[in-house]
Amino acid sequence: MATREENLKKINDQLEQLNDEELEKIAGGTVNELDDLTTAMVSKWPAIATLGKVAAHTPGLNRILANEAENILKRDLGIEASISLGFLGTGLGSDPNSYRDLATGRGLSHAEVLDRINNAEKHL
Repeated sequence: MATREENLKKINDQLEQLNDEELEKIAGGTVNELDDLTTAMVSKWPAIATLGKVAAHTPGLNRILANEAENILKRDLGIEASISLGFLGTGLGSDPNSYRDLATGRGLSHAEVLDRINNAEKHL
């Protein structure tokens, strides 16, 4: 098993090979969408508040946070979500996040999901 330092070196080596456009895609992509979701959820779902906003950008912790966000969206808002965080939670190689309304089967945009979160009641 690789050490933490070896894993970090591997990630950094891969990041250094990317051009500015690819880096911007990672920085503004699915990891930031997770940050958007959790920022909107934090005042209404204590489980999200406990993990904290910083977890969205912390590889490893962000997978736990994404799983909790997916569970909340499904259980409380009727939204099936697939949150992709890429290689080790860095956003590298991530797929676009996808959202689907469970009642209608219709796909939802990230903005529509944020609207539903913002209009949701507080859950204790």
